[in-house]
Amino acid sequence: MVRGISIVGLGGGFLMVSPKLRMGVSHLIGVCGNSMNLYSPYSYVAAAIGIFALLTLFMHRSGNS
Repeated sequence: MVRGISIVGLGGGFLMVSPKLRMGVSHLIGVCGNSMNLYSPYSYVAAAIGIFALLTLFMHRSGNS
């Protein structure tokens, strides 16, 4: 948990400091949102399944430690 918070904190810090990186990330989020709207509703279902699979994988890994 502490490792996750520190990674998110460092990522947020880099985004606050670097305007070029912030613009790149916001552009990427916009492109992904537009492409998901093109293939709606299938893209939203695929994104939900992918997020659920990633959360399951992370929970499984943390339980084995």
